[in-house]
This record gives sequence, C-alpha cells and structure tokens, in this order.
Amino acid sequence: MQDCKTDKNICIFPKFQGDNEYLLNLSLILKSQYTDVEFVALSPKTMLKNLLKGRRADVLILNWLEDYPCLKKGVFAEGLESLRVVLGMVIASLYYRKIIWVRHNYKPHLEHSKFCYRILCGAIRLFSDEIVTHRNVEEFASHVIPHPLYKQTHANKVDAFNYLIFGNIKPYKNIPLILRNWAPERELKIIGKCKSAELNDEITALIKDGLPKVTYENRFMDVEELNGLLSSVTFAILGHEEDSMIVSGTFYHAISYGANVILKDSAYGRSVKKEFPLVHLVRDFGDDALSALTPFPREKIIALANHTYSDTVIAQQWQRLLEQ
Repeated sequence: MQDCKTDKNICIFPKFQGDNEYLLNLSLILKSQYTDVEFVALSPKTMLKNLLKGRRADVLILNWLEDYPCLKKGVFAEGLESLRVVLGMVIASLYYRKIIWVRHNYKPHLEHSKFCYRILCGAIRLFSDEIVTHRNVEEFASHVIPHPLYKQTHANKVDAFNYLIFGNIKPYKNIPLILRNWAPERELKIIGKCKSAELNDEITALIKDGLPKVTYENRFMDVEELNGLLSSVTFAILGHEEDSMIVSGTFYHAISYGANVILKDSAYGRSVKKEFPLVHLVRDFGDDALSALTPFPREKIIALANHTYSDTVIAQQWQRLLEQ
C-alpha cells in the first residue's frame, strides 16, 4: 500500500448499515489510497442544496442502486421509487465529477421487477462514466476489478460437518433443485432467511418428503455465527442460476475461511475455476457427483484466496480507474 494518500472525495452508495461486509471492505480498501471516503445516500435534495452553494464531489461509486425500487411493495410504489432514482441520477451527474456503477447482477431478484429494472439499468448506465464488474462479462463493456475477500474475525468453531448452504434464500439460488437431487443419507445444513412463503413451503415439503438428514433454519445469521460455520464446514454449495448474478458474495465469503466451494458445471462455474482453481464443479448435486469430490486443504484455499484477491491488488486497480 502507498504511504501517501490521494486527496480526493470518494462516496460509496449505499450507506453501510452493519450487515453488508462488501461495503465495509470496499471502503477500507479505498481508505488505504484516499483521504476522504464516505458512505452516502442518493439524496436529490442534498445534492441540489450543495450544487446551489457551488459545491461538487469527486467520485460516486454505486452498488445495487437498480435493485432498490424492487424492495417497494406494489407496482405504484415501485414505479414512484424508480422515478426518484432516475431523478437522483440526473442530479448526481451534475454533482459528481465521476460516477462509477459496480454492477453485481444480471437481473432483479424479484420477478415482478423486471420492467423497472431494465429502465433503471439503462438510466444508471447512461449517467455513469464507468462500469465495474468483478469478472469479465460479454454482455457489456466493463472494467474488471476483483471482489474483495471477507476479513477473518475470531470465529467460534462448531463441530466439523460436511455441507452448507447459507445466505438469503431466493429462487435464483435453486435450493429446491438441489434438494431434488440430494441423497437421503447425506447431511446438509441450510441456514438463511427466506421471505417467500411459497419458496419456504416448497423447501420444507421437499425435506419432509424423504430427506431426514437435511436441516433447514429460516432465519438470519449474525456474522460471528456464519464465520464459525464456514471455519468448520468442508463444502459450501452454490447452485445459482447461470444468468442471475455476475459474481456471488457467498463464494468470496466461503473461500475467505477456507471452505471448499461446489458449483454447477456451467459457464459461470468454469469462469470461477479458471480464476480460482481450488473449487469443485459438478453436473448435479446427486450422490455420485458429490462422492467423487476430494476436498482441498483449508489452508491452501485461504492462501490462494489471499493471493488472488489481495487488498493490495484491488486497491491498485481501483486507483488506476479513479485516476483516469
């Protein structure tokens, strides 16, 4: 890391609320290079007030802005929030000298939001100076900067176990498909919050219908508990849809603690393995495919992760982009 920091104001959206380590880790990496790094809301009122006072800010880095209207319930509320976001982008293009959009996903995680999502992606792209992705994509031009790892904290290890699915439980993660392939005698822990009653009922029914060694807990986990599980589990399973996300934070969290990651043998899975060879690709999640896997040593996974996705490398790449 450089000793001399650049005097520049870097604003990160959204504000860090204590539950998204990606935002915290990104801010810490940028603080190693810049004097002024802060989290901000996309507030048209605040930006207009500062503009009228003759003030401007240097850089705005956007994360998941296109998903925010999807959180509103109802078509009217979602449409109104979408208009507010578009207005915010118009004003932001005047207030910030550079806007960088970090695009994390290909499509919204809520099906009813596809129309507004397309409009918002178009508007954000129009007013952004650069697009960043955490892997190379063919669908649009972007600057590829590695996804930061998760900082290792003290973790209370639990008894060793073999398979874990964790994180928010949503349709694109294909958990019912995994369970339909799962062998009855094989243990599996599924822990994460599922807000869809329909999806929750489907998962519960599949487990009751012949999967006695699968445990499912529909709840949020705090970071300390999750880190303890990742420090103890052999395999973390990612069954995500091929075209749903550009990268998965679940993958980076798992390898930060040395868990072996199992991915579907797909274009996404193969791109991950090309960059990070210590993962496992399977055609399905049946007994034959899983029985054929030999886990990599935990310490080797952690060492390769720290080499491939080091804060130093990420900081240098962000600095090159920000100084263009």
